[in-house]
Amino acid sequence: MKALITTIVLFCYSLFLSAQATGTLTLNKKFGKPTPEELSMTVYAPDSSAEAVVLYNETTVDYNWALNDFRLNYNYKKRIKILKEEGISQANVNIVYIERKDNRTIKESVQGLEAYAYNMENGKMVRTKMKKEHIFEERLNDTYVQLKFSVPQVKVGTIIEYEYQIASDYYYQIRDWFAQENIPVFHTEFNVVIPEYFKFNTSAQGIANLEGNIEETNKTFNIGGQILSCSAEQKHFIGRNLPALKNDNHVWCVDNYAAQVNLELLGYEIPGVVYKNFTQTWEQIDEALLNDGDFGGRTRMSNPLKEEMEALNLSQMSNTDDKISAIFTLLKNKIKWNEKYAFYGKSARQILKDGTGNNADINFILISMLNDAGIQSYPVVMSRRDQRMLPHAHPSLEKLTTFVVGIANTDSTFVFLDASVQDGYLNILPPALLTDRGRLLIPGNSLWVNLQNIGKHSIRRTIQANLQADGTIKGNRITSYYGQHAADIRKTFRTAKDSTDFINQITAKNDMSVQSYTSKGLSDFSDTVRESITFEKQTTTTGDHIYINPMIFAQYTDNPFKQSERILPVEFAHAETININVMLTLPDGYTIDEIPESTKISTSDGSISMLYIITQQGNKVSIKYTFSISELLYAPDKYEELKKFWELLVEKNNAMMVLKKL
Repeated sequence: MKALITTIVLFCYSLFLSAQATGTLTLNKKFGKPTPEELSMTVYAPDSSAEAVVLYNETTVDYNWALNDFRLNYNYKKRIKILKEEGISQANVNIVYIERKDNRTIKESVQGLEAYAYNMENGKMVRTKMKKEHIFEERLNDTYVQLKFSVPQVKVGTIIEYEYQIASDYYYQIRDWFAQENIPVFHTEFNVVIPEYFKFNTSAQGIANLEGNIEETNKTFNIGGQILSCSAEQKHFIGRNLPALKNDNHVWCVDNYAAQVNLELLGYEIPGVVYKNFTQTWEQIDEALLNDGDFGGRTRMSNPLKEEMEALNLSQMSNTDDKISAIFTLLKNKIKWNEKYAFYGKSARQILKDGTGNNADINFILISMLNDAGIQSYPVVMSRRDQRMLPHAHPSLEKLTTFVVGIANTDSTFVFLDASVQDGYLNILPPALLTDRGRLLIPGNSLWVNLQNIGKHSIRRTIQANLQADGTIKGNRITSYYGQHAADIRKTFRTAKDSTDFINQITAKNDMSVQSYTSKGLSDFSDTVRESITFEKQTTTTGDHIYINPMIFAQYTDNPFKQSERILPVEFAHAETININVMLTLPDGYTIDEIPESTKISTSDGSISMLYIITQQGNKVSIKYTFSISELLYAPDKYEELKKFWELLVEKNNAMMVLKKL
């Protein structure tokens, strides 16, 4: 056996779950024959909270010869045990495959689908076979079709089995294999046999380790009645006792961290017949995209809104930001974003006629408008944060999923904009687009840009309030929102039913009564929103005491990190700074009995910090509060530190001051 080829681990973090007890469960590879252990199983020992567990999963990939070319055959087999009511959803399965509307000759097809449910009834095992009426098909888009099926008679205690094959004409593109799922996996295997004619770059990655090896074998193909023999490599990967991976509010794309195997074609050669090299550099991908009529060609198209732009009088504007804003506002009034992201666009004429389009549709037109105005702009291609990240091991055109617009604001600086910006501004992109690897396609001089470093996101708030003897707080709160925080409050305003609903949301969120509300910038295309609120808020009183949180409006009231352990990293949406200054006047006839202590805390690397300074002078109490975070990604081994930091942060945000009547 040869050693496993290059292994890439996203984090230097090992899981030792393979050593955990699994009760009496033993490996069973025989389909159609659940064991008594599997049928009687009520809990999965390594994860007693599991709603279901994959008992066995097998994926086999092999090449054969179709009529005129190679073909890939995928064979899938899977067995699942349902342990809780929530796990019954595992009986609903989706299979996505390629069937392009514009090319029906090269496609994928699903074959040999069979599914069964196994239940114990009156001491006997009963097998129920899925019928055709439980199988449905639907087209997802111009490229993909989805086959959906539901295994019948599934309840707590059921064992599900299903198997199917996918025949794929895309022999040069082997699907990525994922060992981990949103439920635990007891045992999973991946086998792929690759003829000597194909050279793949293979990488195994993720937070859990996989076993793997390569063996030499042979392959034969029947090509028009002639037998072609060749050597081949059989690559075999095994995952054992793998934990469940579930998305949460602090992971953008859980697939980035799942144990997986990825194969990327480097080239293929049939001696004396054909040779093709698929090895690419990013520079080659840059050139291919810029020369592609459907992509680069659209970045050079004529401005379809040239006449409308003349009315903007751009020549009278001295500030480039103002020119960009005017152009973008005109475009957004002509075309609405359909809330979809894409990489390629349709014709500008059709998009303008429809009045709606995806971000690529609108971005291509934006580039043409900016270039027509003498403001150089270029596409910044990327994979969104909520999709799988671009591979570091090798360039990949297939992993690019969308693009934003990079605009030369000065000779040395760029600002960034996207058609999906409904509430933001220049450099204020939706967090899903704030990737650390965007490729700015400048002909002959493309470069990488980190979009996580653009824009400033902060809140500055001043509160002046008076505490009454009956426990009522009356005061004024003035807040300036910048960057993403301005976009967030604009979205709340835009999506509210009306102004009353908007105020009601503020009232409910802050547990206060709004006496008056004024704002500036709620409907503007800018980086700032300012608001002023006159409010009343009630504290707690008992006898001669008043209990009050001197911050009045806490930033954090609950710790989002409640897990005792975490196997996934923690990802934040964006960097930010929060500054809050409070000046509170106390009622006559009361003295402070207890007051929170001033505190300064930070993580060991200083990337997250909180400053809480409270002072008293006469009947006035003032607070200076600052919270900041500068890093967006924390490895799992930093989780315990984050958890403790947030415990202290929440404790200080909720700290109470006690007043006693004289």
